[in-house]
Amino acid sequence: MKRLFVILLSGVLIASSVPMSGFAAVNGTTVAEPTLIKQEEPASSSKNEPSDQALENAIKSVKEKITIPKEFSDFNYYFYNTSDYSNSYWSLTWTNPTTSAYIQVNSDAENHITFYGNFDYSKNNAGISKYLKKELKAKAEDFIQKIAPETISQIEYKDADFEGIYSGNYVYHFQRFNNGIAFPDNNVSVSVNSITGEVTSASVNWLYDTSFTAVKATLTKEEAAKLIKKNMEMKLVYRTNYYSIYDKNGNMSKKAFLVYEPSEAYISIDAKTGKVYLEKTQWVDTGARDLDGKTDAATEASAGASEVSQVLTDAEIAKIDELKNLVSKAAAIKSVTSNPYLLIDKNLKVDSAELHKQDNNSGDTSYVWYINFNDPREINNEKNADYYRAYAFASVNAKTGKIISFNTSVKSYYDDATKTWKTVKIPYDKKEGKEVLEKFLKSQMPDYFNSSIISEQVNDYIAYYKKEVPVYGGFNYQYNRVNAGVEFPGNSIYGSVDGVTGKIYSVGFNWDKDVTFESPVGAMSAEAAMDKYLSNKGFDLKYEINVINKFDSTKTKEQYEDYKVEYEIRLVFRPDVNPSYISPFTGEQLNYDGEVYKETKPYTYKDITDTTQNRNILLLSDMNVGFEGENFLPDKAITVGEINSILEKIGYGYYTTEVASDVNKTVTREEIAQTFIIRLGLEKVSKIEGIYKTGFADENAIDAKYLGPVALAKGLGLMKADASNNFKPKSNITRFDAVQLILDFIQAQKNNMTY
Repeated sequence: MKRLFVILLSGVLIASSVPMSGFAAVNGTTVAEPTLIKQEEPASSSKNEPSDQALENAIKSVKEKITIPKEFSDFNYYFYNTSDYSNSYWSLTWTNPTTSAYIQVNSDAENHITFYGNFDYSKNNAGISKYLKKELKAKAEDFIQKIAPETISQIEYKDADFEGIYSGNYVYHFQRFNNGIAFPDNNVSVSVNSITGEVTSASVNWLYDTSFTAVKATLTKEEAAKLIKKNMEMKLVYRTNYYSIYDKNGNMSKKAFLVYEPSEAYISIDAKTGKVYLEKTQWVDTGARDLDGKTDAATEASAGASEVSQVLTDAEIAKIDELKNLVSKAAAIKSVTSNPYLLIDKNLKVDSAELHKQDNNSGDTSYVWYINFNDPREINNEKNADYYRAYAFASVNAKTGKIISFNTSVKSYYDDATKTWKTVKIPYDKKEGKEVLEKFLKSQMPDYFNSSIISEQVNDYIAYYKKEVPVYGGFNYQYNRVNAGVEFPGNSIYGSVDGVTGKIYSVGFNWDKDVTFESPVGAMSAEAAMDKYLSNKGFDLKYEINVINKFDSTKTKEQYEDYKVEYEIRLVFRPDVNPSYISPFTGEQLNYDGEVYKETKPYTYKDITDTTQNRNILLLSDMNVGFEGENFLPDKAITVGEINSILEKIGYGYYTTEVASDVNKTVTREEIAQTFIIRLGLEKVSKIEGIYKTGFADENAIDAKYLGPVALAKGLGLMKADASNNFKPKSNITRFDAVQLILDFIQAQKNNMTY
């Protein structure tokens, strides 16, 4: 056995998702009662450690399910143990040394496949689909049967997307159901290339050993809606897409549009008990203990914040002499170090101070001092030594001397040597911290503060645990900008105050000067907006996973086997409404640009049947390309706007001729020939005079400026004559003919027919 070379990558557990190694299927079950599923093996158990036997088992398990072609002869792997608080998995790669194509398969500690990808960049699979979505759906289902057979009896087909012309993949989405109830957190997706019919990738997100106990929901959807209304409100706020717009005078500005949005990022209602959940992830320190010491490190660190001495040289920053009215470097530093509201560790020294000139889109110029502080003391490596070294960063307006932002570290009260939390007196509560922050804001940024309203005040860092219950030592506040009494969360002031010292350890703002606000006059009530919100697609009975992370902070790094994850399966009513914006004027669902949201649906037409003659129309429909309305109307003359829409949806931009601005104009055959030739990069060649002959019987009817494009279009096989060898240059292009012409054009471009 060859020696293993293992690469360990560290990361963090994403709290809102289920770890990759916890996924698979369960045996047939019924409706679920909230159930706790314990992770049987701890994170540092043998199957979460790399070994020759574990690698051999992983390889064999994959090859039992997936055929690896012989030409993929090079093999490599990585073992990922992404953090001490998450599970491990193998990433196995087989490569074709001739083409550099490779197959990658990820499998968890139980050897269940969680990802498959077949990557061959030597093939050009982009272009127009050869197969319809319905013709490849069975390929996706067969592949799931191969790599995750446990899931197949519990999934239902949801929908399929077309990734785009450059990948050419259909992505088939399957969702787990139990007794007709959706389980959105468990799902499978498979990508199949619409040109080759080959599976290109797959992803399996599935919780193993899920235990379902028969139970009925005692709440109705209407009762759940009432509970949601009691625990969440719709807030009228401003949002912006940050696209620059111009007013009638040509001045650039940004538009802030009004929306109603839910006050909670997440909410669900237990379908059996009516309990309201506002989170899906918990962290529990099972080993938290108190240390009855008298040490108050944070108080000592901030006592009598003295002026920081300079360690920089006196060399002038470039161009400082020409900027007569700016505050000096020393004055900028002093504005920070002498501010009575900021948490300045007594050991902090200036590490660097830089002056930057900034120009914004409105033409305004500002100058800002950026100042870095650190603790330069060497760390004593003796046992029980103090390893903490503070750092801080500040920015100061060089014209006014006012502080723009400040951030500093806060010393932890966890004693790593004894594995205990130090208790510490916290004399400032959330209300008193707010008072401290507001005194600072009034002195440093009064204009912004006076145009804002407190929108959020939450606990921040944990000072220590008391009987497994966290005691918070810091508080975070956010003040949103308001216009006509309506909040604009895109612009805000934010700050954090230390409850131990009563000092600010973080403060800053985000503020636009060139925003045009939509008027709130005529906006509906929040109650009416809530009814509109809950009437949208997504508010249903479903299962969800609550991730409970249990750890023991008293253990050393080598003892992290005490870390455990438990998954609680809950039957809930949950409003998964996306996008979540509601128009305050019409009640319509809005997308994140402020436009009316339209769900992407396959184009279907009453006047188009599934025949060979109509196949190209159906292929475009599966590629999310088509015409609005219930009928295709194949004999209708196509317009410039409709060609624009098709080319844009496929990814080829806009129609290009001198009539492109008239979107309602119909398009002739000679005009569309010109736009194809321009897009193929042959415009200059097509303008050479005296060299083109088309051979069409009605060549004399072709406008002189279109003769070159028409001849080239014929030569490239894009456009042909009728049975009488006539081109009919002035005839309008019908919708039916346009589909075939556009497909031929895209195929020509794919074949690199450019000069």
